Amino acid sequence: MSTRRRIAAGWAVLCLAGLAATSALEAEPSADTPSSPGREPAPAATYTVDCRELAGDIAWARAEAERGRREALDPSATPVRPSTTLRSMLVPRECVDEFEDRGLMTR
Repeated sequence: MSTRRRIAAGWAVLCLAGLAATSALEAEPSADTPSSPGREPAPAATYTVDCRELAGDIAWARAEAERGRREALDPSATPVRPSTTLRSMLVPRECVDEFEDRGLMTR
């Protein structure tokens, strides 16, 4: 074999070994593997939500947008290029009542 072919074959072997190692590391443990009986599964991404703070942030953003809209409609104001930002949020179930109480959400 020529030197170039040996280098290409060696490179291909290294790439395949890297792919196999990556696949093995990313794979979930097999169901056949016994797990330790005292070990509980770790909760996935737990977090706490401050519903009042979240609702306050959204209310503030809406008030700022309304103020900007009113300033843009004011005939005495200097014309500015309007900027529009569209934001979508998923509200955690535990915050639904807070958002409805503030009038920020309708079902």
